[in-house]
Amino acid sequence: MNSAKSTKTPKLFEVLLHRLDYFAGQQIQLSDLLAAMGDRSFGLAFMLFGFLAAVLPTVICSIMSIPIILFSAQLLIGKVKPSIPHRFNQKKFSADTISLNIKKSLKWLNRLTLFAKPRLAFLNQVIFIRLAAFFCLVLAFVILIPGPFTNTPPGIAIVLFGCALAERDGVLLLISFALSLLAFFISITAIVALFSLILTWMQ
Repeated sequence: MNSAKSTKTPKLFEVLLHRLDYFAGQQIQLSDLLAAMGDRSFGLAFMLFGFLAAVLPTVICSIMSIPIILFSAQLLIGKVKPSIPHRFNQKKFSADTISLNIKKSLKWLNRLTLFAKPRLAFLNQVIFIRLAAFFCLVLAFVILIPGPFTNTPPGIAIVLFGCALAERDGVLLLISFALSLLAFFISITAIVALFSLILTWMQ
C-alpha cells in the first residue's frame, strides 16, 4: 500500500488568493503583493506586466515594458525577489477588490496555468533562470519601441516565461524560449518594414 502520495503543487492564482487573505480589509501596494508570493513573485510580475503589454494600445503598452526591464535586470543579477522603486509603488489597491476580481476570473486565470506543472527540474537551475531573464529583458526593449506587432508577440512570450518560472515548469520554459525567438523575429520584421515604408514615403 502506497501511503506516500505525491502532493499536488497549488496553482499560482490559488496561492495568490490564499496570500491575499492575510491582507483582508487592507489597502496594499504592488510590492506587498509581490513580496507575499515569495519565490513565485518574479513569475507573477512577468505574467502581470507581460499581459498588460500584450493587450494595451500602442504607446501605453510601451510604458509596461519599463517594469519588465526592471524586473528582468534584477533577476539577471541574481535577486531572489523583485523590488520596486518608490515612485512606481505609491498606488494602493484594495486587497478585497483584487481578491474578488481574481475569484470571478479564476476559471479563466487557471487556464493560463492549466498545463503548467513542475517538470524537468534541471531547467530550474540559476543559469536557465538568468537566461530567461535575459530573453525577457530583450523582449521588453522590443516592446518599448512603439509600432505594429512590437507588443503582442513579445508580451505573450513574457507571460509564458512568467508562468514557467512561477510553476517551475521546464517544458514550458523551453517552449517560452522558442516562442520568444519567434516573437522577436516577428517584431523586428515589423519594425524594419515600418521604417522602410517611412523612408520610402519621405523620398
